[in-house]
Amino acid sequence: MTADFADVIAGRTPVHVVRSDARHLAWLAPRPARPGHVIVATRDVVDAVWDLDAEAHAALWAFVHEVARTMRARLGAARVCVSVIGWVVRHAHVHLVPTDAAGQVPGLDGEPLPTAEMLRLQALLSATETPRAPR
Repeated sequence: MTADFADVIAGRTPVHVVRSDARHLAWLAPRPARPGHVIVATRDVVDAVWDLDAEAHAALWAFVHEVARTMRARLGAARVCVSVIGWVVRHAHVHLVPTDAAGQVPGLDGEPLPTAEMLRLQALLSATETPRAPR
């Protein structure tokens, strides 16, 4: 989707809305990975999911939870896969893709890293202080 999500939220870009509340909008992806692929976005324009404050983040995932459960029940999907990518559209959003088997969405398998690199990353990411992300 090339449209700015703010245009979708404002109603300037028509989409097929499946659920909404005061803080979120969920609509069918116009170029779905699979039939029933839904995009869930915040109504407030925030750059990325991880930039939401704790309360807004929890509210987003509670809304996503309800949408995904509805998708699984009504579409008969074995699973609903979730993806948070955040590169193409600078607006906090989540993709929900109904699936029936492995391989229906791109996997996350990469080449194994050397042990030294795994240890470096482990030390870096397990530090107890959480730094503020650059904006």
